[in-house]
Amino acid sequence: MGRYAQTCPIICGAGTISLLGEEAKKLGCTKVMIVSDENVAKLNGYAKAKESLINSGLEIVEFKKIIADPPDYIINEGGELAKTEKIDGIVAIGGGSPMDAAKGINVLVNNPAPVNQYFGNPFYTPGVPVIMVVTTAGTGSESTSIGVITDTINNVKNSVICNSTLGILDPEITTSVPVDVTANTGMDTISHAAEAITAKFPNPKSELLASDAIKKVFVSLEIAMKDGKNIEARESLLLASNFAGLAFNDSLVHLGHAIAHSVGAKFHIAHGAVCAIGLPEVMKYASNIKADKVKVVGEAMDISFNGKETDIEIGEKVAAEIRKFAKKVGIKSLEELGIVREELIGIADMVLADACYNFVPKQLTKKEVQVILGAMYDNYK
Repeated sequence: MGRYAQTCPIICGAGTISLLGEEAKKLGCTKVMIVSDENVAKLNGYAKAKESLINSGLEIVEFKKIIADPPDYIINEGGELAKTEKIDGIVAIGGGSPMDAAKGINVLVNNPAPVNQYFGNPFYTPGVPVIMVVTTAGTGSESTSIGVITDTINNVKNSVICNSTLGILDPEITTSVPVDVTANTGMDTISHAAEAITAKFPNPKSELLASDAIKKVFVSLEIAMKDGKNIEARESLLLASNFAGLAFNDSLVHLGHAIAHSVGAKFHIAHGAVCAIGLPEVMKYASNIKADKVKVVGEAMDISFNGKETDIEIGEKVAAEIRKFAKKVGIKSLEELGIVREELIGIADMVLADACYNFVPKQLTKKEVQVILGAMYDNYK
């Protein structure tokens, strides 16, 4: 059985940022909190979003304290400000961290802090409309029900459950995204898509969207990295990210993201980079269970299969192509990122405890997770 849905409407296309104020008013907003970070707040896209809101007669409250892998204490601070200011709408401007933070803050608008008590808990008084203005193409958070937040009490990543009300995908406001961020977020998209296809609970819609997402990234990522102002490539990557988000929101991600969350919490490495390094080993693992689905991932990457490959060979072939692509877009190895092999293997218990591990297609022992972590380190140099 497959189950799928659409969490919120999406407006996409060049110049659509100008519609932000009008759309916020349609949702009944009169005073909105902008959730972002200091770097995004310096960009032209942020200024355009702010201008659209003000020109539509809305009051704004700015909260620009979001950092990567947003911690619980910042969410709690944002929630307190939202209550004090009596806002009736939230606009996230940025990539995954501001969008996830906005979801966490929205949980607190009509509920007591701290946010930690709502991790994995959908039972709370609903908040206010949340509009996502997406500035990087990777997380797809505008179309997922999950907001990833760092639990600083337990030093792990956890999540709140909260949907967006509207997403705006304007490629014109992504043209200044740095090359390394473009690469990392693009690899995150591929990971979302590949894990959605090989998930424990797949469905036809997820597979269709995820396959197209992979195709789009393989065609457009290098173009966008070489020419950041290429609107066609930037729009393709935004759509890929959104499609992959829609795909995994239903079928869910699994081992790769359990690993990426754990590595990120322990070593504070960019999420997309860890996904890129881990995905080859995850596809090898998945090929022992769902080789036909791993083959779908490979075909989306334009790999040719002769039909005579064993399950193991399919996994190896897809893994090799992912590594090749990751190297082409400049993803550094774990060794280059300063991680010690023994310390990486030491996070196996964190991987097994991560929420995403619950959706692996086949259970693993701690030793098997350690072997996969070691292979990540050894096979990507």
